[in-house]
Amino acid sequence: MKTLFLSINSQYIHTLLAPRYLVSNSEELVEILETNVNINLDKLIEEIVIKKPDVIAISCYIFNIKFVRILLPILKEKLPDCKIIMGGYEVAFDEDRYLNMVDYIIKGEGDFVFGQLLTSIKLGDKKFDKIIEVGTVKNLDDIITPYTKEYSLLGKTKILYMETTRGCPFHCSYCMSANTNGVRSFSLERVISDLDILMSENPKQIKMVDRTFNYNIKRATEIFRYIIDKFGSSGTNFHFEMAPELFNDEMLDVVKSAPMGLFQFEIGVQSYNKDTLKAVCRVANLDRIDYNLKNLVEMGNMHIHTDLIAGLPFESLESFKKGFDRLFLIFTDCVQLGFLKILKGSVIYDERSDFVINDKPPYQVISNDYITKEEMEELMQMEQMLGLYYNSRRFVDTMRLLIPKYFPPYQFFYEISKYFEENNLTKRGMSAYYQCEHLYNFVRKSLGDNLDDNLLMNTINNDYRNSGNTRKWRRHLD
Repeated sequence: MKTLFLSINSQYIHTLLAPRYLVSNSEELVEILETNVNINLDKLIEEIVIKKPDVIAISCYIFNIKFVRILLPILKEKLPDCKIIMGGYEVAFDEDRYLNMVDYIIKGEGDFVFGQLLTSIKLGDKKFDKIIEVGTVKNLDDIITPYTKEYSLLGKTKILYMETTRGCPFHCSYCMSANTNGVRSFSLERVISDLDILMSENPKQIKMVDRTFNYNIKRATEIFRYIIDKFGSSGTNFHFEMAPELFNDEMLDVVKSAPMGLFQFEIGVQSYNKDTLKAVCRVANLDRIDYNLKNLVEMGNMHIHTDLIAGLPFESLESFKKGFDRLFLIFTDCVQLGFLKILKGSVIYDERSDFVINDKPPYQVISNDYITKEEMEELMQMEQMLGLYYNSRRFVDTMRLLIPKYFPPYQFFYEISKYFEENNLTKRGMSAYYQCEHLYNFVRKSLGDNLDDNLLMNTINNDYRNSGNTRKWRRHLD
């Protein structure tokens, strides 16, 4: 029996972890076909048909489900005798939609049941129902590691993923992890063993998929120490999702000792509105969050990525602006503005009548009782300029020059977005030269003589050259 597992990623650079868990814990042979939603569909179909699989398995998520919906009927037409198995969040809470398209749906952690299902299909014993509900794995160390030298080799050109825990200590109502019963952890011995395997070929980046890596401060600190001591000079970057309030002084001291670029933290602040945080069941000490973020930024040895979410309950546009300005002025390396998505299976889904939602993936909120559709569109416009002129890191010195002395943070990005709109400009495909040109023209128009022209031009020019451009933006500048 030939089984093909389609690992359908959002981009070429990613590598889904779920297929590797299921395949590693199966006694049946399974081929993983790494692909992504941006490839030519006809070529993928041709490649699959040539392999003549008896079984096809697909893990379905918000980023690939539209692609999967197009793919499924074609597979059924081209390979009518092929059994199709689906799993993942997108089908686990919407199984009725797919019952006529697939043969089996696995709901829950399928690490062990996937292999059992394949054996059942091979033997033809019809042991399993069409919908297979399984719970969570209690002892994670019972799972055979999915990390192999072959997977490590992919790290030369792709991002590798690893988990040390499953579940989350928080119960944020918009998050799928809120439905888990706390946090389950792999043992430290297992984590160290897995790290050693993944690092055998010195990958470029390893992303930990733990929802809250530092849920246990002592445990996380021990892992940080191990990585610093053993892999500090490896050149690999380790990415962690961290809770902003769960740093103590010991952890801060340890990460401060990390070599430049070894660590990268993604930190979800989400909102500074206390009523909002309470409404989505997120407990946060806002002053401690600011303290920790400022300390991390001052260290200067790692990339700090922070997140805010627009569209949450009780978060008006004015409230969001205040929170954005407060976070921005800490000057983390990236301030990502996300938009609330209402996912089936999340707690907030039961409150969906309070929201206007796009019914197509990724199910983004259009408006709610606190923020209008037009205000959400304003935030989307502003977010594009935030990405272009701040998160890109191409205008670091210019942003420091302009914000907050001449512009409050939100005002700057919103006003330059209006400038782009009024002048029929689009950021897509815009060269670095014209990014500088339009930035200069916008500031001159906004500030007039309130900012020295030579200072502005030289600062933009220095950013231009520091971004890898060998020529000057304005050739007459020093």
